[in-house]
Amino acid sequence: PPRRHRTLPGVRPRRPLTKARDGFLPPPECPVFEPSWEEFADPFAFIHKIRPIAEQTGICKVRPPPDWQPPFACDVDKLHFTPRIQRLNELEAQTRVKLNFLDQIAKFWELQGCTLKIPHVERKILDLFQLNRLVAEEGGFDVVCKERKWTKIATRMGFAPGKAVGSHIRAHYERILYPYNLFQSGASLLVSYNYFKVTSY
Repeated sequence: PPRRHRTLPGVRPRRPLTKARDGFLPPPECPVFEPSWEEFADPFAFIHKIRPIAEQTGICKVRPPPDWQPPFACDVDKLHFTPRIQRLNELEAQTRVKLNFLDQIAKFWELQGCTLKIPHVERKILDLFQLNRLVAEEGGFDVVCKERKWTKIATRMGFAPGKAVGSHIRAHYERILYPYNLFQSGASLLVSYNYFKVTSY
């Protein structure tokens, strides 16, 4: 005989399982609970009551009484938050500028017969666009070297201080970005050519 399932008031009995012709045994139907207003006066108590039945299938469906509305859980008088404005058009523009910059750097080194390989610092890909911008804000390569601001730039880029990261960043800037900036500034072709010959990249 088919197995009888224990039911509660407002619970639809499940149909007995029948094996298909190909031997596939379908999973049991999801039990559906339709509590009355009296049973659903305390929703948590009702859920605790139907738990033994729902555990047999791992899922269940509860249809609250008609016109039932969950109570509003937030205290609107005490709820305060600061909205965060993210200007998507500015974000898209900044990303586009960054990609254009990296594309120019890659093409520049391709003309020198080299392939641009973006280095890693502290297991993170070095943001060449940010590095170039920060060095420019601090006065350029010569000023940053003279005033020893490489540690400051490394900190502004999010690296932990005190790990000689500034020296690594300087080496990458001098090797990758400095020749490009020399070329962009219209420096002497002879100076640029000699720098490319000396620079191992």
